[in-house]
Amino acid sequence: MWFPTTPSELSYVDSAPQRIANVVTIDATPERVFDLFATGERQEEWFQDFVACRWTSPEPHTVGTTREVQLKTLTVKERFLAWDRGQRLAFSIDGITLPIVKQMLEDLRFEPLDGGRRTRLVWHVFYTPALVMVPVHGAARAVFSHMFRRSAEKLQRFAEHNP
Repeated sequence: MWFPTTPSELSYVDSAPQRIANVVTIDATPERVFDLFATGERQEEWFQDFVACRWTSPEPHTVGTTREVQLKTLTVKERFLAWDRGQRLAFSIDGITLPIVKQMLEDLRFEPLDGGRRTRLVWHVFYTPALVMVPVHGAARAVFSHMFRRSAEKLQRFAEHNP
């Protein structure tokens, strides 16, 4: 069963009441790191609790593209807001199967280091908790912060071993 969320635009990053940030340096080019996110390549190996990804828009994938990402505990509908290869990837969560957020946006920046041979990945999750989550927000935030942190660390290792 799908629960609607408030669709986000990029400006939501300036007004979101909650944010989770992860920054990692990866020994891979910004284009390679971007492609791992954009294509979902072997995502089950690096994204914590990942189960499956189903594209709901035809190729080529770009701004406006949609997909569904299934995790162990929930599934989300993603709509891409930014698709700048090697620079930025952002998407709105436009539906969710567990009503834990009212609004959510993920914003990933790929900053070149060492002449573009390495990448500083800045991965932000902006969100508004659903009203039913407010009493347990602290615990839920800890769980999801851990999931995103572990995913960033696993992506770092995966990209370095799979150039």
